[in-house]
Amino acid sequence: MTSSVLAITAQARAGALDLAWRMFRDAGYDRVADDPAVLSLRGRLLKDEALLLAGEARRQHAREAAAAYSAAAQLAPAPYPLINAATLALIAGDVAGSRALAADVQDLLQAGVPDETPYWLGATEAEALLLAGDRDAAETALARAIGAAPLAWEDHASTLRQFGVILAEQGAPAAWLDAYRPPRSLHFAGHMRLPEDVAALSESVDALLAQERVGFGYGALAAGADLLIAERLIARGAELHVVLPGDVAAFVDRSVRPHGEHWVERFEAALAEAASVQEMGEASPAAFMPSVRLADLVAMGRAAMHAGLLQSEAVQLLLGPGTVEDAGQSAHAGCLWRNAGRRHHLLPLRVRSTPHPIDQTAPQIVTVLAVDLMGGEGEDFAALDRDVVARLPALRAALSATPPLAARWTAHRLLLAFDDARPAYAAAVRLSAALGGTGPLRQALHIGLAASIDDPVTGVPVQLGGAFDLAERILGVTNAGATFASEAFAASLAACTADAGRAELVGEIALIGHAPTTLYALKPRFKR
Repeated sequence: MTSSVLAITAQARAGALDLAWRMFRDAGYDRVADDPAVLSLRGRLLKDEALLLAGEARRQHAREAAAAYSAAAQLAPAPYPLINAATLALIAGDVAGSRALAADVQDLLQAGVPDETPYWLGATEAEALLLAGDRDAAETALARAIGAAPLAWEDHASTLRQFGVILAEQGAPAAWLDAYRPPRSLHFAGHMRLPEDVAALSESVDALLAQERVGFGYGALAAGADLLIAERLIARGAELHVVLPGDVAAFVDRSVRPHGEHWVERFEAALAEAASVQEMGEASPAAFMPSVRLADLVAMGRAAMHAGLLQSEAVQLLLGPGTVEDAGQSAHAGCLWRNAGRRHHLLPLRVRSTPHPIDQTAPQIVTVLAVDLMGGEGEDFAALDRDVVARLPALRAALSATPPLAARWTAHRLLLAFDDARPAYAAAVRLSAALGGTGPLRQALHIGLAASIDDPVTGVPVQLGGAFDLAERILGVTNAGATFASEAFAASLAACTADAGRAELVGEIALIGHAPTTLYALKPRFKR
């Protein structure tokens, strides 16, 4: 039983709430009333749901979660279920009950709690003090806890998220929490040509990274600005996450080696220090610039998603452009970042940059929405075909606001192509609202490259590319009623908008005929 509880808890921590509930019920835990670990897990899942709801639904879920945690504490008195019950009582509107439970937590902590980390004990004390209304003492305890585990970023983020909820319920300011947030995530990019005074530029980059408390960097490793920033990130002990267009060998040949073998050595040294390396797009020369744009999208989105996970902030550093209205890919990335409402820094370089012309015949970035209205294999397809025909008018109406570039049926699935992640996601949301209650529906999203050609039979332009194939393969593992997306799509969406919805990690999933792929479940953001 213990391993199953831990496995479900891991899914909940990853944000995969639907999967966690399904595992909980499949294990029969919804019928268990005498195991404190199971009751605490039930409270955890109900709490996660409560925090996504508004109004009376939020309060009702909070009451049920508090009851589950309280039942666990009655069976085995411990600070963990009690502190959660106290916070949930506050969310449910029971201020007096919340303070009484918080006092019980402090009594248990003073009596001594074995087998717990100094961070957890300090954070729990801080939460109890905050619930009791003693903000100054709570801040002192929080600072002490973080000092005991200064690199436990995800633990810090969990505490800050909880404190933010408490302060919102109390109607109290939360700005003081900013001093305790984990380091920021950085998206970086820039021009390949650097000025002669590289030492001064490096000092400026160092000063900015220190000012912003950057601990994580996301970008490519081209000669010039990319590698300079990457090296400064490594020098300050930050995690480097590399996102390259095409594959490593093709990238070196196109963006590093032409500038000198010393840049290749610097590239290899930086790559060896990277915490992760991701290849996006295609390695062919014709696909290079679209792959650069795709890699930039994914790097920006991963920085934003990581900052969200850590309750921190994502910022951007561009070396070269004077403004985001300048020509070139770096300025384009800055424009997307600014339009998403995020902060960025520009360090203009007084050197000439040659923008790459757009080749209209080259592969282009395409977002694919795969839709299954049939519900999977082994169904009565004759009956389902009739149902699909009856649902087509609603499907067409749902797509009218965001018409796709192209559409085609394959077997019993519909593949829709869009030129941007945002209209593709908007279409998925509308389809879910229009068709989710009328029959089977599951959807999958991916972003990649596609080429436009004229159909040799009909003469009609069609789009071909691996993005369509991967979207359909993702659809094959998508749960009924769900919308799954590749990491590339989830990151691209996060790059373009700060309020698209929730991306819950599903995990690394094996796809037929394809390498294991990290997938997310996409859901609308609840209003509170």
